[in-house]
Amino acid sequence: MNERKNNRQDEEEKGDMKEVFYFEDDDEEEIFIDYYCVDCGCIDPVPEFIVAECAYDLEPGESPEFFCPECNGTLVRKEKPAEE
Repeated sequence: MNERKNNRQDEEEKGDMKEVFYFEDDDEEEIFIDYYCVDCGCIDPVPEFIVAECAYDLEPGESPEFFCPECNGTLVRKEKPAEE
C-alpha cells in the first residue's frame, strides 16, 4: 500500500515539473511566400522555412509544389506577391 502511494506521488511530481523553453528569435517576423492553386485559384501563404525545407533536394531555381487546402489541387509559387 505504501509503495503505491509513493508511486502516485512520484507521478504527480513529474507532472508538476514541466519545462518551459524560450527561444531568442521569437520577436523575428515570419516571412510568407504566396502559392496559388492551379485548379481553383485559391491563394495560400506558406511560411518561408517550410518552402526552404521542401526545396532541399530540388535544383536551383525550382520551387516545391504543395496541396491546396480548399480543393486538394496543386499549389504553385506565385510570380509576384499579393498586395498586403
